Amino acid sequence: MTLVMQDQAAGLRRLFSRGAVRTVAFVSGARQPARSPLVADVAVALARRGSAVCVVDQGDVRAGAAARLGLHCRRDLADCLRHGLAPEDVAVSGPEGVRFVAARQVDRLLPDLDARDEARLASLLRRAQPAADVVLLDIATARSDSGAAWAAAAAEIVVVVQAAPDGVTDAYAVVKRLSRGTARRRFHVVVTGAAEEEQARTVCGTLGATAERFLSVRVAWLGWLPPDADMATALRLRQAVASAFPASRSAGEIGSIADMLIGWSYPGEDDLDGFVHRLRETSRAAVSENA
Repeated sequence: MTLVMQDQAAGLRRLFSRGAVRTVAFVSGARQPARSPLVADVAVALARRGSAVCVVDQGDVRAGAAARLGLHCRRDLADCLRHGLAPEDVAVSGPEGVRFVAARQVDRLLPDLDARDEARLASLLRRAQPAADVVLLDIATARSDSGAAWAAAAAEIVVVVQAAPDGVTDAYAVVKRLSRGTARRRFHVVVTGAAEEEQARTVCGTLGATAERFLSVRVAWLGWLPPDADMATALRLRQAVASAFPASRSAGEIGSIADMLIGWSYPGEDDLDGFVHRLRETSRAAVSENA
């Protein structure tokens, strides 16, 4: 298994030798508390497989992915743009070398960035995690204009769905907003709160069938996060479950999610300049629509 993971990581290094970075947005409805912990744990699992990972907290840092691991981002990426702080002073190091960056305040600056500021923002993200080949975005709510802009800029979108009637409804609203606002036609799904994998796949299938029928979009299974006492303990300890309880059921499922993400095909991948450009343009479009 170790050799397989090393081979996967080596393949990623070769793939990204041109400077390309995979950007993945994790989104959810309003009633989904498991999204940020999932982002943190997937980031650590990817790092343990050889990826260099940067996590961008787009929402409230007090409840974001960094906080899941007991980390606190005291400064925002916007401070680098406005006050000249170095990204090394803003980014926080976590387990396995994962770097966390807060970017909530950047939202207010995005629509007014000029080409020079756009290039600076891309450079700041690169310096926050110089070797990054994966950037995970913890999106506070994709039903807001700012959240939708970040999600639309990412190469892939993962919808975190709670296995409950209102959870599916919430997730469908997110898919509807993003598909209609960004013309996105593919989403990935992680289901939480299901007692068994069969139930989780049924939830994914229900969401997928509804989205295909009414929105003409494809929803693909990425994985599920089962209820697990070890995960609950890891949350209390502010540790990644893969580090605290590597043999646990939840660590195994998170590892499977990381493996699937690594195994995705790579059409349309680009560098952080392309990501930031899309982010600026989608933010401007949202402002224009609301003007």
